[in-house]
Amino acid sequence: MADEMERLTEALSIKFEELSLIHQLSEQLKLDEDPATLCDCLLNELAPCITANTLLIDIERDEESGVRSRMFSTGQLHSPDFIRHAIECVEHYHNDSHQAVMVNNHVVVDESGPWRFIVVPIHGQNQLLGRMIAIREYKSEEFGTVEADLMKSTSMMLGVHLVNQRQFMALQHMFEGMIGSLASALDAKDTYTSGHSTRVADLSVELATRLGFDEDGVARIRMAGILHDIGKIGVQDSVLCKPGRLTEDEFEQIKQHPVLGYEILKGIRPFRKILPAVRHHHESWDGTGYPDGLVGTNIPRDAQVLAVADAFDAMTSDRPYRSGMPLDKVVAIFQGGRGQQWAADVVDVLLSCPEVMHAYSKREPTDS
Repeated sequence: MADEMERLTEALSIKFEELSLIHQLSEQLKLDEDPATLCDCLLNELAPCITANTLLIDIERDEESGVRSRMFSTGQLHSPDFIRHAIECVEHYHNDSHQAVMVNNHVVVDESGPWRFIVVPIHGQNQLLGRMIAIREYKSEEFGTVEADLMKSTSMMLGVHLVNQRQFMALQHMFEGMIGSLASALDAKDTYTSGHSTRVADLSVELATRLGFDEDGVARIRMAGILHDIGKIGVQDSVLCKPGRLTEDEFEQIKQHPVLGYEILKGIRPFRKILPAVRHHHESWDGTGYPDGLVGTNIPRDAQVLAVADAFDAMTSDRPYRSGMPLDKVVAIFQGGRGQQWAADVVDVLLSCPEVMHAYSKREPTDS
């Protein structure tokens, strides 16, 4: 009875350690993480639990999803040819590439000598995504079921995550394509300002980065820049594309585009985080802007940055009723509007980077 209890305690201890490792790994996995980072993380966590000369993950090529063949390893390095030949030799023992194989026999791959192997397939949605492999010198002790079970559990988790990750990336690409399509639709409606949204997005990113925005903030403001004028789709072509100056009534129509953009985007969940910037990028620091007359720091931070980038591109670009302004005039306007029309610190960042202004201007700077 004592021996049985000891064996049961040991088995439970091993299983607890296995579950703890799997839980720890699952908390570290992110859908938008690069597969290389993911695989390296798994190998580093798994290596202390499995005594082996080499631990590696071999990802199969998948033409449909555009995934290329890649190999990640820790410990002693082996050539891809060695690994391919080793997989063939090991799977020959079992004649089934879909099952985990543990071979402690005298396996000779090349002149380097005999080896012991565990080869565990990584599956996802009935597809072989790759293999997890442990390699140990033949003179070392045999692999056991504890190592094999731990690799099986890890490979199952990795397979699920890789499938989810590929689906996530496919949705991400589709979402980015939708954003591009919306911007293209606006460019097609107003060809004279074609490319404005992309330039505003790029300049907003430059400013946001220098202002200390984190990675999520930079991504958010890029999206807002691309879609900030999407409400102009709802403005009459005769007003939007008018070659002369607008009447008061026509300008009132133009002033509705931030609200129209807000209404267009608010029902799409991924766009909710950019709604403040879309609605308020024409607010003025002194409260004279539109559509809501917000004042100072009541203006959302993303909108403060977007307002400067939008105004810069509008001033330096040609319009039907005027040519783009030279940079010295643009600088003077921003200096005059600093802390009145625009947030002072955002203007300061722009004016402190003449090379950025030059790069995003359509005109050469003129001598002061």
